[in-house]
Amino acid sequence: MENHQSKTTYDKILEIVAVAALLWAFYPLLFYNSIDSDATFPTHYNFAGEVDGWGNRTSLWILPIIAILFYVGLSIVEMLPRIMKYSRKMSEQDAGHLYRIGVQLIRHVKVLTILILAYGSNDIYAGAIDKSFVHSPVIIFLFIAALFLTVVIYTIKMLRCKPSSMKN
Repeated sequence: MENHQSKTTYDKILEIVAVAALLWAFYPLLFYNSIDSDATFPTHYNFAGEVDGWGNRTSLWILPIIAILFYVGLSIVEMLPRIMKYSRKMSEQDAGHLYRIGVQLIRHVKVLTILILAYGSNDIYAGAIDKSFVHSPVIIFLFIAALFLTVVIYTIKMLRCKPSSMKN
């Protein structure tokens, strides 16, 4: 059975990017004490990129905390590929290969999810310190499209995986 836990250089790079994105999500909190306690922050944007929700400075904590929860949660799932739901039946011989594909999927989803949350965290901070800041919904859309495309690509990889022996 193939070792799904071993990390390639690419896997290590993905992990470094995930940790860097996690640190980026917490970056605005470095300035937390220098922000007026009555300052308002944009917390939500509509599809046109206009602010339609405001919060106080404690709202700066929300996305970084969610990012760390995703990082920890997806890192745990990465270590336990047997708990994931796979898009096809697998034999004992195919399990290692399908687990490897599943782990790669989780690693990519982890990086993209944390990047989305980190971008949002910094976007909220930028909108608070510069009221003329223009939020671009295109960037969030591209991140979400990349996340969706990643899931589709890895699902196709799983479906195309040649079964060693099919047991019905």
